[in-house]
Amino acid sequence: MLEQLDLTRALSKEEYRARMQPLKFEMTLIGRAVFESRTPVIVVFEGIGTAGMGRAISEVVTRLDPRGYRVWPINAPSVRELRYPWMHRFWLCAPARGELAIFHGSWYRRVLIDRIEKNIPKRAWREAYRDIQDFERTLADDGVIIQKFWLHIDNAEQKQRIKKLLANKALAWRASSEAQSSANRYDDFTRAAEDMFGHTQAEYAPWTLVSGQERRWMNVQIFETLSARLKPFIQNHLPQLTPSELAEQQALDQEN
Repeated sequence: MLEQLDLTRALSKEEYRARMQPLKFEMTLIGRAVFESRTPVIVVFEGIGTAGMGRAISEVVTRLDPRGYRVWPINAPSVRELRYPWMHRFWLCAPARGELAIFHGSWYRRVLIDRIEKNIPKRAWREAYRDIQDFERTLADDGVIIQKFWLHIDNAEQKQRIKKLLANKALAWRASSEAQSSANRYDDFTRAAEDMFGHTQAEYAPWTLVSGQERRWMNVQIFETLSARLKPFIQNHLPQLTPSELAEQQALDQEN
């Protein structure tokens, strides 16, 4: 799947403004409609280290009512979490009715980082695919809308970003040891990602691959995908604005 992703796509500032402004306004309406329709939503952000997951999440949540979403940053399990079955901590993060649960990293850590770094035996990460499939299928059957994003950049861009971050004392923390490891083992990481797509791509929990080489293009693709994914489930709760009302609201939104 990754070989089909065009990493050269980009938008000018003018193109970005024209496409993104209505999408931002629409995302605000979608967030309200998710709450009013009592629809639970999971949005997963995974990807190559420094591809822009944090920035992408920030763009999305700035358009949402803070009462209607929760962001879950997923790191290595704690000592306490290791006492439970490995999926236990993710069940605790399942969204309430009308809530968006946004994951910065996710249960896919087990078949990516843990696999590559050999933190767990081969049998464990292979068996994890079955657990993940069961987890997502059960949530989807219960009405949870799932959308998964993979943000991708090439190895040269990744190394350049890490170099810039490490040169800045205020930002060096963002070049995590895991990001540096993925840069050094880029081919291993992409092979693991391809294997992951093959095992976990599903109609009820689709993966969308997004180029993170150029941030404007990345943001537009994420917003457009989320809109297309969520609107069919919440359509009856979206306000039906006339063209003049829509233009007025967008103008007010732009001013704010």
